[in-house]
Amino acid sequence: MKATDRLDEFLRLSVSLTGFGRLQLVGTGVAHQYLDALDSIVSAEFTNRLLEASAALPEGDGRETALSERVLGDPAFGPVARNIIVLWYCGTWQPLPDDWCQVFGRAPSDQPHVVSPEAYLAGLQWTVAGAHPAGGLPGGFASWAGPPAGAEQ
Repeated sequence: MKATDRLDEFLRLSVSLTGFGRLQLVGTGVAHQYLDALDSIVSAEFTNRLLEASAALPEGDGRETALSERVLGDPAFGPVARNIIVLWYCGTWQPLPDDWCQVFGRAPSDQPHVVSPEAYLAGLQWTVAGAHPAGGLPGGFASWAGPPAGAEQ
């Protein structure tokens, strides 16, 4: 699979997993970092298998059901797909479950870590919360003292 095809399919899978649009995900500027992290932790070969499974999912209304059954519900792909969700929302990698690692092995980099400073800033959690990353973007004096704008109190 060519690098551009891999990134395109990774973004397509990520759109389905996160509920955010492709443009929003590309706009974070961290898609390449996440794909590289995935390759270094689970291997490029495993990533390719996951992306091929994603490419085989139907388009349209049946995609979410097929994603739940064929990717999230799969013992091999499910834990990795859930980690991809955490990557996009938090910019962090969480260790894969021990039972997954017993079958596929544990990479030295399969440790809890923030993928990069940019990943922390780009986390989708900030968009969902309507907030700025603490210490990452100027929010103004005491901006974290109260709830985000528009939040119910």
